[in-house]
Amino acid sequence: MLLITRLAIPFSLITLLVIGFLRVQPGDQEQIDQYHERVATAVNSTPLDKNGWIGQQVPLPQSAISLLRPNALVARRYIYEAKGIVAKLVIVHCRDARDMAGHYPPRCYPANGWMESKDNPVRNYTLNQHSFRVYGFHRLAGKVERDMTVYSFFALPTGELSTSMVDVRRLSADYQFRKYGAAQIQIVIDGGVSPEDHPWILEEMYKIAEPAIEAVLDAPPSYKNTEGGES
Repeated sequence: MLLITRLAIPFSLITLLVIGFLRVQPGDQEQIDQYHERVATAVNSTPLDKNGWIGQQVPLPQSAISLLRPNALVARRYIYEAKGIVAKLVIVHCRDARDMAGHYPPRCYPANGWMESKDNPVRNYTLNQHSFRVYGFHRLAGKVERDMTVYSFFALPTGELSTSMVDVRRLSADYQFRKYGAAQIQIVIDGGVSPEDHPWILEEMYKIAEPAIEAVLDAPPSYKNTEGGES
């Protein structure tokens, strides 16, 4: 009995290794890598200037980059000089969907001194069939007060756009498919911008980000056609 018990551990490890090998074949890994390369190219090709908007790259905290381990990342400050309006666009794609959980609005902004605004509560917002999760934040630094609104959503390789972290976690729990990753898109608007301009800004920022979003949604057919790949 003791001998059987001692042998059971190595055999169980071998079984896990065999299952892992069968679930991600070399051909599958090549397909996954090619998909990530296409997404990275699309994200990195996000136009700097478009439709009157002039973009400028802005840095993200190294701590955020370490958490996300991004396959591709764009963080831009866009200025529309004709109206004097500024908006920030962030597009980040992770190779592993699990990495997305550590850095999204309810976590990353409070970690950097922003408090959720009581006057601008968390809610969902739909514009032209596109849904956003809306977060209001307030910050007091010395005598300077600032407000901002963050419109956020996720693009998933299932072909879905989602406002819920629950969908990302569901994808993360699937060992076979989480390696296709996920993308997060944030549009950040300063509190000084009139709410009446928000819909127009969202439309404009979505147009700028759209090629990258479409690349994430365009996962290999074998992913989407597998049972459990879409819901």
